[in-house]
Amino acid sequence: MDLHVAITSDHPLYFIGWGVVLFMIFFPIFVANNASIRIRKNFEIGWAILLVASYFAMTGVSMFRGEASWSTSLLCHMCGFSRMLAIGYLLTRKKWMGEMVTFMGIVGGLQSFITPEFTHGLHPVYIFDYHFNHASIVAIGFYIIFGHKQALRKGAWLRTFGRIQLLALLALVVNFITGGNYMYLMEPPIVDNPLIVQSESFPHMYVIFFQIFAAALFFLLQVVLSRLKIKPTLSY
Repeated sequence: MDLHVAITSDHPLYFIGWGVVLFMIFFPIFVANNASIRIRKNFEIGWAILLVASYFAMTGVSMFRGEASWSTSLLCHMCGFSRMLAIGYLLTRKKWMGEMVTFMGIVGGLQSFITPEFTHGLHPVYIFDYHFNHASIVAIGFYIIFGHKQALRKGAWLRTFGRIQLLALLALVVNFITGGNYMYLMEPPIVDNPLIVQSESFPHMYVIFFQIFAAALFFLLQVVLSRLKIKPTLSY
């Protein structure tokens, strides 16, 4: 049963999604810059717990409805990996996790709002999880920079791009085992996106262009974010 639903810009959920992402970008930064150290720590732990709870709620509903499967419900999509990295960063503040979720979250997460595709259908719990997770992974990078006052390190974009290749290899293995389409390595997304370049003679042409676009966007993001004037890091 195919549950994928692509949302166009004339759908109410499209505008709701952008409202959620704007709130998730600015509210955590406001908390980080106006709350005490203890409140900031508790806020980050709570954020991580909500990301975990939202995933299990979505998975629980999909299991109850008979829609869960090994080929669709694992955290092996780019945004699933980003969710795990976001949770890891919020709980540990490991810089390499922060770098990865900054690039993967901002680039991949924003694409998820530009061309939304609900892979489990339009159940309210799925919609909440989609918006909350994708808005969170977009927001984490901005939170690190403007909340934690941590500028990107030199070469962060290239390190992240290299690590993504390992994640893609893992997703490819999972796809072969489960028959899934994690990270869209087997079939392109169903959304109307000009970045999806297809060829009848080479069905996986779009994967190569995904890689090219990702590298270019990561580099551009590094250039832009590195120009931001960041004050000294907050003490925790």
